[in-house]
Amino acid sequence: MADFYADMAKMARDLLAPTGQGGLGQGAITLTHTTPGVSDPTKPWEPVEPTKQTETLRCAVRGVDARLVGTEMGSAVLLATDRVAICEVPAIEYTAGDTLAVDERPVIVLAVEKIPAAGTPSAVKFFIRG
Repeated sequence: MADFYADMAKMARDLLAPTGQGGLGQGAITLTHTTPGVSDPTKPWEPVEPTKQTETLRCAVRGVDARLVGTEMGSAVLLATDRVAICEVPAIEYTAGDTLAVDERPVIVLAVEKIPAAGTPSAVKFFIRG
């Protein structure tokens, strides 16, 4: 079954290619994952810079389904102005609280759903606000 989901991940990547490349993807979308820095135990007074990883993703963005408005997703209640980005599986780590830049406008990731929910993911849904 792992080969099936790897094939589905490739299919999702192909479908989410930009329209100029024959896909259904939209705009430029960049994921930024920030990890807190680790302080030097011998010099705990020195400031520590966080580590940022970025990756450009193939995605399609739409409004959140009206049936989900008012429901809790992660640690937030979804609003009618929230959006969903369906993306290829990022190569970097990702979690709620990360930032997606949709057409160079930063938005906050409220929640993440892997597709399928268990096993090897073929795509990822990011619920975003901003």
